[in-house]
Amino acid sequence: MKSHCYPKLLFIADCYKYTHAAMYPNGVEEVYSVLYCRNPRLDLSTLNGHIVAFGMRQAIKKLYDLYDEFVSAPKESVQAGLAFLYSDFMKLDSSTESYSLLVGKWLSLPKAMPLTFKILPEGSFITSNTPIITISCDQAQHCWFVNFVETYLNSELWKSCFVATQAALFKRIEYDCKGAYIDESYNFHDFSQRGMNGIADCYASSMGHLLFFSGSDSMMALQNVCENYGGDVSMLGSIPASEHSVMCLGGESGELESFKRIMRTFPTSMVSIVADTWNLWAIIQALRDDEEAYAMIQERPQPIVLRPDSGDPFAILTGDESASDWRAQRGVIRLVDESFGLDRVKIIYGDAITPARARKIYEWCKSNGYDPTKFLCFGVGSYAYNSGIRDDVGLVSKMTWAKIDGKACNLIKQPITGNEKTSLSGKVALNARYEVVQFLDKELADDRLTTELGLPSLRDLRAFCKQEFLRVVQEA
Repeated sequence: MKSHCYPKLLFIADCYKYTHAAMYPNGVEEVYSVLYCRNPRLDLSTLNGHIVAFGMRQAIKKLYDLYDEFVSAPKESVQAGLAFLYSDFMKLDSSTESYSLLVGKWLSLPKAMPLTFKILPEGSFITSNTPIITISCDQAQHCWFVNFVETYLNSELWKSCFVATQAALFKRIEYDCKGAYIDESYNFHDFSQRGMNGIADCYASSMGHLLFFSGSDSMMALQNVCENYGGDVSMLGSIPASEHSVMCLGGESGELESFKRIMRTFPTSMVSIVADTWNLWAIIQALRDDEEAYAMIQERPQPIVLRPDSGDPFAILTGDESASDWRAQRGVIRLVDESFGLDRVKIIYGDAITPARARKIYEWCKSNGYDPTKFLCFGVGSYAYNSGIRDDVGLVSKMTWAKIDGKACNLIKQPITGNEKTSLSGKVALNARYEVVQFLDKELADDRLTTELGLPSLRDLRAFCKQEFLRVVQEA
């Protein structure tokens, strides 16, 4: 039997997780683990040290689906899968007591997953060492399964937190410029789908952008909204846009005509047209000098969006004094303003945009009398949204409490060779003041972690994220 016929639940963890059940001491009756962000590597200074916790409920829902598939699978398939893992792959001796114990653990799993999850609200802004999810099991035979799902939760969740946090960093740039929160903003537009690790990755992680911005070309995130967050896309959108293949088909000598054709094709809506296929500066000049093109631009009910998309974004947009072409010295923003007006031609730049580059350009705009939120959109691609690793948000899972032979034990990892890896300990909660409480012996009445697994609507989620964003940026 081929491995693809086996239940997928059998393949969701690091290999070493599969043998831990045989290593536990006798007398383990209950265990409790915490998933949290420990010492994130991202520069979170503009968010006052906060990570955006997002994607927990979707990851857990998917885990429940995998579990249901497992318990519904034919027993022969499960047994064959376990033999494939433990005997064929791990080369364990099937005659040993540990082998029988491990296989028996799997075969005795109940119909209902024996785990209890407590989770923060989606979109919560949290500091380092704040619990995001707690996982517990009070069925002694199945306690091993708590830490088995650790790999899955980390791998499914870190990217969603990373993208949501990156989006919040972009939101802070916009907020600092306007001095206010823009509810439906198209100033940062998600172009990351082609650069994600497959479209399933985009489905989950690109939702993080939609917590703070309305513009996205990541259609898998849109599908996620429809399937999980209420389906209301009235606060989201995109526009028609060309790409280099469209312009190349018209040829370099026909580039001006390609611009006109595209404007005629979409006469009443905003349309984005890529302008750097050949000579960016020459096509801007041609659009200004050609009477028909200029009139079309000025008379449209909606502006066109010019897309320069190659080179150093700061130098291209704001000007390069060392350039030999006077138009390059002026930069796209000033050229467009002087040639057409920034109300008639807006600008989108989508190449290698990071929070640092976006902030630098925003600050130049402000110091030169421009409000970038009125005419400039940044396309945020995989350079920002798929450039991270789990350590950037510091996501870890640690067992912090157990009951052994009737005695409650607070567990802690505290390596003498790495104090930065000291773990949380005991049962934990996050109180109403966002303070982490450890060593609980009973439920905390105002715990922000709850067993509620339902997903909010996108509108409610965005409203909560706005509330959280304003809370942390207004902290002293």
